[in-house]
Amino acid sequence: MPKLEIKQKAELSRKQASERLIALGRALATGSEVELDSGGDTISLVVADRLEWELEIEVDGDQVEIEVEFSWRDAPSDSPKADADEEEDEEPDE
Repeated sequence: MPKLEIKQKAELSRKQASERLIALGRALATGSEVELDSGGDTISLVVADRLEWELEIEVDGDQVEIEVEFSWRDAPSDSPKADADEEEDEEPDE
């Protein structure tokens, strides 16, 4: 896939921001395809079963910045280690 980068900045209400995060979370939870709205256009991404997650919190005076980043490779991992890691993440039934 060719390199593609899309950046958006907008001022949102707390409710609008939460709705966007909830929609992304639901899309990740329910399947491997995520549709994101980008200035009137919709972009569909296929998300791998295993993701890298990065959280950055920065406080500078009265400004607070939180960055959440997900990354993955297009090729799914069929390695036994990936399967073993997935089993470790599951909660035991009680």
